[in-house]
Amino acid sequence: MTLTIKRLATAIALISAQAYAEDDKRHFDIPAQSLASALQQLANQSGRAMLYAEQSAAGKTSPALQGEFSVEEAVRQLINGSGLTYSIGADGTVTLKPAPSGSDATTLGAVLVKGTSDPSDPYNKDYAVSNAVTGTKTDTPLFDTPISVQVLPKAVIDDQQAIGLENALKNVSGVAKGWGFGNDKDENLYIRGFANTNNIYRDGVLTPNTPISLANAERIEVLKGPSAMLYGRAQPGGLVNIVTKRPRTDAYYSLQQQFGSFDTYRTLLDATNKITADGALAYRLNYEHLDSATFRDNHPVTRDFVAPSLSWNITDHTRLDLDFMYQNIKDVADSGIPYSLQQSGAIPGKIPFHFSGNEPTDFANKEAYTGGLTLTHEFNQDWKVRAKYSTHNQTFLTAQTSSNENTDLLGNLARGFIKTSDDFQNHYGTVDITGHFETGALKHAVLLGADYYHSKNRNLFSAYATAPNINIFNPQYGYTELLGLPLGGQNDTVNEWYGIYIQDQISLWNQWHLLLGGRFDNAMHSNYDAQGVSTNHTDDDNFSPRIGLLYQPVPWLGAYVNYVNGFNAFNAGRPIDGSAFAPEKSKEMEFGLKGEWLDGQLRANLAFFELTKSNIKSQLPAPNNSFYATIGAARSRGIEFDLQGQLTDYWNIIGTYTYIGAVVTSGNESPFSGVGKAGNRLENIPRNTASLWSTYDFSGLGAQGFSAGAGVYVVDKRSGDVDNSFEIPGYTRVDTMLKYQHKAGPSRITWQFNIENLLNKEYIASSNGYGNFIYQTMPSAPRTFLGSVKVEF
Repeated sequence: MTLTIKRLATAIALISAQAYAEDDKRHFDIPAQSLASALQQLANQSGRAMLYAEQSAAGKTSPALQGEFSVEEAVRQLINGSGLTYSIGADGTVTLKPAPSGSDATTLGAVLVKGTSDPSDPYNKDYAVSNAVTGTKTDTPLFDTPISVQVLPKAVIDDQQAIGLENALKNVSGVAKGWGFGNDKDENLYIRGFANTNNIYRDGVLTPNTPISLANAERIEVLKGPSAMLYGRAQPGGLVNIVTKRPRTDAYYSLQQQFGSFDTYRTLLDATNKITADGALAYRLNYEHLDSATFRDNHPVTRDFVAPSLSWNITDHTRLDLDFMYQNIKDVADSGIPYSLQQSGAIPGKIPFHFSGNEPTDFANKEAYTGGLTLTHEFNQDWKVRAKYSTHNQTFLTAQTSSNENTDLLGNLARGFIKTSDDFQNHYGTVDITGHFETGALKHAVLLGADYYHSKNRNLFSAYATAPNINIFNPQYGYTELLGLPLGGQNDTVNEWYGIYIQDQISLWNQWHLLLGGRFDNAMHSNYDAQGVSTNHTDDDNFSPRIGLLYQPVPWLGAYVNYVNGFNAFNAGRPIDGSAFAPEKSKEMEFGLKGEWLDGQLRANLAFFELTKSNIKSQLPAPNNSFYATIGAARSRGIEFDLQGQLTDYWNIIGTYTYIGAVVTSGNESPFSGVGKAGNRLENIPRNTASLWSTYDFSGLGAQGFSAGAGVYVVDKRSGDVDNSFEIPGYTRVDTMLKYQHKAGPSRITWQFNIENLLNKEYIASSNGYGNFIYQTMPSAPRTFLGSVKVEF
């Protein structure tokens, strides 16, 4: 019969190996299930290869296995009553075969099953991840998916000591830094040339207006291109999804203290274990405290984050997950520096990168509560249903003094002051049904789903007030007279949508992979003034299709193509004829190649794409400049290349290259249009970017526990605004890392030291992109040191 071979990397349970080295015992946590699935999990958790006849395990089940066992004891319990016998070779391979009385003892082909690296293992050092959930809402191999999805595992985040999401995503092609007012409320990114504002997800749930902590991040998944088919209304460049750490039944605890430049201190705690003896109930707790002065004047940051979670296996087929997150953040919205005025000579000399027009008494205080529950039930091995509900509540209070106009040629800037208060709430619910079946030679993985989203934000604001001028070269701080301004204005915003979707992933001979999907949305947006009168309302219906095809002519290479339509943002306001605006829409055509080598330990993706965005709202020229029209359009064409994984057991690498030509294809000459005229380059988008980060573990050369890493990040010049009135120079930045790990009894201690911007390169990181006041740009941080001590047990 046909042989089935699954080649996967070996996972090693480090703590168990330490504790039970003498008798080769390990901790196993294998639920009752089919025998074939149980043997796969045994291979995963033991690191042993399993060799057996495929038909000999068909239709058989195994009991649950939980506790400390030798591999031989574990095998014996799993196959008890199955009619199989076992033997263990000198290399540790476990061979299973029918008992001598079995009629097919000599006629069946063999299945070789090797242990796969568990991506959620806290000790996992792999840079390559085989599967992702964001691109299809199902756990699907990246190599079989005809779309571009990049995954940053925790190993990369840890090696680089990335504190913020933007700092981690520098390792993903097609991602550029956006304008975010420093440490303000949004994570601002550009993906494939388009802003990604409010398009950050956590475990598949939209989390707009929410600062992202990586304290409980297991990995970061980035879906490239329009994501509307699965996720509804979204910006077209792509989607970022934070996959969080889940409770485990094997005990793990870690405490980490980071310390570095600008009085930066960050404490991290991670604890997980089973609560009940049988492991049916397990918990996880993640905690973060961050305190930093930052390199910018008057911009301290303090953050407390706590995220407890519970997993309850109600039965062998039903699981309930409960999650809660709390964040309390105190920082200051940063309006940057007027770099364009330095370029033009309107400000003589070089603006100090630490200069800020903010007062020491400015603040931006955010407090957020997020709760969720997920119920998963498996009807059988092929069909399951998942229901998820999440709620998020956030308050946001700010007092900001910002520089907004040049007054002379001596470096004096006019300033304004405003206070705001936001009370944001959202609710999200979804139900997914997934199933697997075959029609002849075709294998189907079907997803049926529906979701509902509702958010409301009440924004209160003060009147805009004038603050005293400030000199860039000799700033005088201490003005506090406007702090008592009342919050008189009010604006309520409501967003709501319903969506239903269907997807089918079809495989033929494990070489052809067809992805078909479609979604229908009804989305509403409304604004209300203080009297409750609607000032803007949209009600849009849309169908978003997606189709992709991947062919694998040889086991290590796949070629794919996909086409997708996107349903983007609403357009607020009314056109000149008094009707409602049509929503923004997008479409993308993409084709590319996927490579997989070294038993899946090294992966690459090469993509060519053309992405267009239409119905962009643009201000009309005079004399109708008080009205707008959806005449704007933009296009992004590009090439992306991502390579990540292990070149050897000791050598990790992650590298990218991106070329993007992002331009306005339809616009106008209005200086306040926010669109630009046809032919203009889009703001903040470099034509070329490249990155390369690599680490090497010197244990293989006899220096046990020592490793080092280095990276280089290259960013081309960019347009500073949509009118292309000034340009931001390109830059090259170098980062490094040193690490030493050693055992101390049952614990492992890690000493780590990172340097960002080793060569102390000065550069502009991003621009606000608009021309209705001075062009604010965000300067880069100088050379930054970050040390760390981490204890795991």
